[in-house]
Amino acid sequence: QWYQRRVPAPAPTQPARHSHAPQIPLSFPELYSMSKEDLEKLMDDEAALMEYFENREDIKRLQEARKKTVERNEELATENLSLKPLLEEKQQQLIELYGELESKRSELSDLQQQQQALADHYAPHNILARLKIAASEIEEESEAIAENFLKWGHSNRGIFLKAIFRKKHCVTADGQKRRKWNEWESRPP
Repeated sequence: QWYQRRVPAPAPTQPARHSHAPQIPLSFPELYSMSKEDLEKLMDDEAALMEYFENREDIKRLQEARKKTVERNEELATENLSLKPLLEEKQQQLIELYGELESKRSELSDLQQQQQALADHYAPHNILARLKIAASEIEEESEAIAENFLKWGHSNRGIFLKAIFRKKHCVTADGQKRRKWNEWESRPP
């Protein structure tokens, strides 16, 4: 007989996807011992075929594992749903914090630009350039006052002296500032 000539190999099993899942055999060696007529009857009788598989221990373990998995999934789903309000609250807090972060970034950028503008304005070379320009302007104004005095005569002597001393004081102060600045710039770092 054809079914008796085959020597059944050990039943290989599918690798378990999860460590807690039961092993499922890929073949059923006990079917090899059945006659052809018995196999045909089993195939034709759906209730008997279902009973055969449902009574197998490995199938029972698989069904039990499936039932436990479904129950655990339902528990997890319920737990996840109960955490939904907390998640939504945290998402809203995150959105608000992100808005605050963007606001602070913008504020920082503005402050950095202001700092750079002030650093440029008060850079030593810029201050020295402004001092030189101011000294030059004061010198020109002093010369204009002296020319006006010579042009209009000695009648406005008090006004002339007041104006020339004020300008002379500015020139002296600017000169002192430039000397101090040059000393400061030339000192070793």
